[in-house]
Amino acid sequence: MLALLAILGVQAVMSLRLENTALADEALYLYAGRMELAHMLHGAAVQGDYASYFPGAPVLYPVLAAWLNAVGGLALARALSLAEMLAVTVMLYSITRSLFNQRVAVYAAALFAVSEPVIFLGKLATFDATCLFLLASATWIAVRWSGRRWPVVLLAAPLAALAIAVKYTGVLFVPTIAVLPAIVDWPARGRRVLLYPPAFAAIVAGLLYGGLRLAGPAYGEAIGATITSAAWGVVVMVLALIGALTCVLTWKKLASKKRAALGAVLVGTAAVAPAYQMCLHGDVSLLKNVGFGVFFAAPLAGAGLVRLTGDRFGRPHVGIVLWSIAAILGMSGWWSLYHSWPSSQPLVRALSPYLRPNARYLFEVPEVPIYDLRGRSDARPDQFWSTSAITYVNSDGRRLTGDAGFTAAIGAGFFRLVVYNDSATPATDAVIAQALESSPDYQLVAVLHLTDSDGPVNYYIWALRPSPRLQLASVQRPMLCPWTRARILAGQRGSGTCTPWRPRCRTSPVSTARRATPSTRWAASPSCSSAPGARTRPTR
Repeated sequence: MLALLAILGVQAVMSLRLENTALADEALYLYAGRMELAHMLHGAAVQGDYASYFPGAPVLYPVLAAWLNAVGGLALARALSLAEMLAVTVMLYSITRSLFNQRVAVYAAALFAVSEPVIFLGKLATFDATCLFLLASATWIAVRWSGRRWPVVLLAAPLAALAIAVKYTGVLFVPTIAVLPAIVDWPARGRRVLLYPPAFAAIVAGLLYGGLRLAGPAYGEAIGATITSAAWGVVVMVLALIGALTCVLTWKKLASKKRAALGAVLVGTAAVAPAYQMCLHGDVSLLKNVGFGVFFAAPLAGAGLVRLTGDRFGRPHVGIVLWSIAAILGMSGWWSLYHSWPSSQPLVRALSPYLRPNARYLFEVPEVPIYDLRGRSDARPDQFWSTSAITYVNSDGRRLTGDAGFTAAIGAGFFRLVVYNDSATPATDAVIAQALESSPDYQLVAVLHLTDSDGPVNYYIWALRPSPRLQLASVQRPMLCPWTRARILAGQRGSGTCTPWRPRCRTSPVSTARRATPSTRWAASPSCSSAPGARTRPTR
C-alpha cells in the first residue's frame, strides 16, 4: 500500500507541474458546456450544433466541466481529470493484482503512472480522462467480480455504455471488457462463461440504442461515423489477437492457455488506438487514444519487468534502470507536448482595445478567445468567424465561399478584426494576408512574437480603419459653431468661415486610435462664425 501511495504521489506531482493556458479543445468544450448548461437551466439558445461534430455527447462531460469551471476556473476543471487518472492507477493496481500478483501490480502501476499520455491527460480538461475512468471502472468490475455466483459482472455494462457516450471512441475497448470475465472465470465456471460476452454486448447495445432515441439524430450521426471508422480498428485488433495468441502458444512451458488468451487480449487492445489512427490517416488524437491502450498493456508490462528483475529481486538494477528510462522519456515528452500551444494571455490583452459590440472578428483558432473573453458583451460567440470556411453574400446577392469569400469580405470591410498565425490554415492565411495588404480599409496594429515547444509563433492582428466620418466625429472641439459642426459631420468640407485662433480657446485631445493621414483629416479652428463661404484648413 505504501508503494502505491508513493506512485500516486509521483504521478500527481508530475501532472501538477504542467502549466499553460487553455488548449483550443479545452476552450471549446468548456464554453460549449456553459451553453448547454444555460440551455438546461434557463432555456437559452445553444449557439452551435455541438452534437454533430463533438467526439462525445456535449450534454455529459462538457456540462460537468463547465460547472466546475464556473466554480473554480480552469484549474478545477483540470483537477477532475487528475483525480480520475489517479483513480485509474488505483484500479489498474487492483486489476493486475487479481490477474497476477502484488509485485506485478506495483510494477504495472509504476510504469503506467509515469507514461506520457497519463501525465498529459491528468492536466487536460477534455473527454479522455473521464472516458478512461469509466472504462477502467467497468474493467475492474469485470475482473474483480468475475468469480461471484451471480453474474454481477454485467453491472459493468452500464459503465461501458456511459464511457461510449462520453467519448465515442470508447467503443474500441468495450470488446476487451466483455471478453475478460470469460477468460478469468474459465475453466472454473465451465461453458457458462461463454454467455458473458454476448450478454454484456447486448446490454451495452440496448442502453446506447435507448440513449440515441432520446438524444436525437445528430448524436446518431456522430456516433455512427465514429463506429464506422472504428470498425477497421476492430479488424486490426482481431488480427493482433490471433497473432499474439499464436506466438504465445508456441512456448507452452512458459504460459498456460489461459494466460496466453489473456496476453493476446491485452496486447491486441493496446494495438487498437494506433490502428484506429492509421485508418483515419491522422495523428490529432493519437497520444490521447494511446493512453487507453497503455492501461490495458500495463499488466503485461509489469509482468515482463518482474521477469527481467528476477523472481527474488536477483537483478534489481535492471528494473530501476528500465523504470528510470520510462520516467525520463515520459517527462521529456509530456513537457514539450503540454507547451505545444502558446499562452493566450498576450493575445487577449492585445485584442481587448479593439473589441466592440456587434462587431465581427476573423480568427484562425476562435475557440481560445471565445473562452478567455467569455461574459463580455463585445465578444459573444456569434461574433467570431473561423478561417477554416466561409460563406459570404456580397452586395449583389452572390454567395462566395473559400478564398473568394474571404477576399470579398475583407474588401468590403466585413470584419473589424482579423487575426492569424499561419498554423491551422496556412494556405487560407496567405490569401487573407494578401487581401489585407491590398485593402486600404485595414491596418496592421500588432504582431505578437510568442513561442511554443516547436519554436516561435507570430500572431498578426489587423484592425479595420475608422471611416473619415468617424474620424471627424472623434475630433471634439468645444468652441466649434453648430453650422460648421453639422457641415463637417455631413462630409462637406467647403463650408463655414473660420475666425483666427484666439488664445482663450483650447482644443480637446484627439483620439490617437482613430488618427488618419494628413491628406484625409480635416478639422476646424476652435472658434467659427456661422457665415458660409470659407474652407477649413487641414491639420498638419
